[in-house]
Amino acid sequence: MKRLRSLVFALASTFGVAFAQDEERRAPPVEIPDFSNLDEYIYEPKSVVTMGFRYLTGAKTLFSGKGSIARPNDPGAVTGANLSRVYHDGAVQPDARTVARLDSSGNPLIDPQTNTAAFDPIAPDGRTNSWNYTDASQLSLPGFVRFSTYSAEIVDPRARETKGGATAGMDLAVSRDMGKLLGSAVAWNLVAGVSINDLASSRNDFVRARISTLSDYFSLFGAVPPGAPFSSPSTTTENVVDAVGNTVLGADGLAQTLSVDTSVLLANEPAGRVTGEAENDSSVQNRWKLKGAYYTFRAGPTLSYAFTQRFRASFSAGAAMVFAGTSYTVTQTLQPEIGAEISNTNFSEAYKLLPGYFADASLHLDLTERAGFYAGAVFQSAGNYTHRLESETANYASKVDLSNQSGVRAGLSIRF
Repeated sequence: MKRLRSLVFALASTFGVAFAQDEERRAPPVEIPDFSNLDEYIYEPKSVVTMGFRYLTGAKTLFSGKGSIARPNDPGAVTGANLSRVYHDGAVQPDARTVARLDSSGNPLIDPQTNTAAFDPIAPDGRTNSWNYTDASQLSLPGFVRFSTYSAEIVDPRARETKGGATAGMDLAVSRDMGKLLGSAVAWNLVAGVSINDLASSRNDFVRARISTLSDYFSLFGAVPPGAPFSSPSTTTENVVDAVGNTVLGADGLAQTLSVDTSVLLANEPAGRVTGEAENDSSVQNRWKLKGAYYTFRAGPTLSYAFTQRFRASFSAGAAMVFAGTSYTVTQTLQPEIGAEISNTNFSEAYKLLPGYFADASLHLDLTERAGFYAGAVFQSAGNYTHRLESETANYASKVDLSNQSGVRAGLSIRF
């Protein structure tokens, strides 16, 4: 046992001496590096976003084409009695006169359900009490009333040019710094942007047109014509009397009454029809209206020259693509000699894609390292397109010219 303890003690002593010697041979610990003498790393923004507006001159528009205004009312054939005939300046309707129904003694029959006299349509006599007219000029032929309808065919060959007003639209662009030119004085970037502007153009003008008139004449059968405007039938109320002139009383003891027609009677069929045509420049007026918007997508290089650390100038140029959408409306209005206007409106939409180019020149003022303002001049050109409008009563075209537009731009720039 004593030998074992002596052996353990000897081994422990040997390991302790060996470990101490190993520690002495080890290298000193590595010290933490000192980075205080290194240059500071500064991130320089390479991209710029600009947000603002573009104020561009409007598109030049050329309106052309022809159309027609159909007769709004068709009075039907000239022959045919007691028909419904509607004109621009009046109407002649079927006769509405009635006659009291009599019993065998010649007294008016009373309807027991309504306690009123019963009536039947009168026998046709070629006249009507249901008609109306508008103007005294319709009595130009003594003893007759003239009723007319109108239509027009536009024959004007001229085209009307108008310039749309300038519009301000939103503008968004992003550019990327691509390096320096000519040492460090000039920088060049790649820029891409999109903007939107309105399209608006309109024109009112009288046009030369061929006016067609259809007139029907109805006889008054010698009656004195009523003053214009006039509408018939007209009635008055009278008491019902028996054969000896006594007022007929109803079951309630009240006097029985009936309506007596007092209308001026007119023939229920035209005595004749006259048609005519005449051209003039004062009866038909057209209103052309073009409205819409267009997007401009652009991309190209930018050269930038710094006057100071915060003030610089830039010039950009490159390709552009314009996407335009427009609605085209033409309203044709005929003003007859008498009566209200007659008009119709035609409408169509169109979408076009036009290639073009652009150029911008701007001044930039940086308020901070990240933000600033810009302002400058712009130019772009994207050609033209034709917006057509075709229908049964219209065949028009509008040429929209988006070439050689100029204006200004301004807004806020952000570097990141």
